[in-house]
Amino acid sequence: MSRLLATLCSLLALHLFFPLPLHPLRRLTTPPHHPTATRLSTRRRILLLVPAAALVLLTFGPPVFFSTAAIATITTLAWLQREQHRRQAAATTRRTTVIEALDVLAADLAAGRPPIDALGGAATIAPDLHPAHAAAKLGSDVPTALEQVAQSPGSEGLRALAATWRVAEESGAAFATLTERLADSLRANEAIHRQTAAGLAGARSSARILAALPLFGIALGYSLGAHPLTFLTTTPPGWLCLTSGLALTALGLHWTTRLATQTPCP
Repeated sequence: MSRLLATLCSLLALHLFFPLPLHPLRRLTTPPHHPTATRLSTRRRILLLVPAAALVLLTFGPPVFFSTAAIATITTLAWLQREQHRRQAAATTRRTTVIEALDVLAADLAAGRPPIDALGGAATIAPDLHPAHAAAKLGSDVPTALEQVAQSPGSEGLRALAATWRVAEESGAAFATLTERLADSLRANEAIHRQTAAGLAGARSSARILAALPLFGIALGYSLGAHPLTFLTTTPPGWLCLTSGLALTALGLHWTTRLATQTPCP
């Protein structure tokens, strides 16, 4: 049992340190979840875990309970890191496609195409523009459709396009010129965003290394003839050390993630 847990911890540590590459175009058009619904879903999952944890504790005893809790915690941390990586890749791809779509939109408008047709051409580059194109063909409010789509991570630039569309309709300003300037502005912002992400890559790597080191330390203990998992899962001092270590690891990863995601980008 202890050797099996040591092997699982080592494999999960490798997964935590080397997240699998994810396809950046996956589920780009998935509508964003409402924050309140996400919080309720998280609370519901936690409430479901409480009776399951109590059942394991009463049925199998503290050793199995703490072993299961440790594996579940490590697996959850690895999954959260992977999900963060996926969301960042999807948002980056979305921002890039929006900029490319605005370049196409500006070029078509400058060539004299009607705004509706130009928006349809841009929608072939960025799928997020399909609702706005459909609204334009039906005579609905295009800026409102753009603002709704702009709620998705990575599509924030469409909110500026909605304002540009509204200004062009109300004041008669050159829509092609405004769209071209908007694309240039978003491209400059994306360059700054990439520079910021590159600067934070070292901090993220350090956090993953620090999170994985205890797990590699357990494997090293077994290679030296010790039994660290036996101590951690069968003795009260070990339970305290295991709980404290996992809590501090989770807190450190959460703190690093918050620092990285809250970094302002012009």
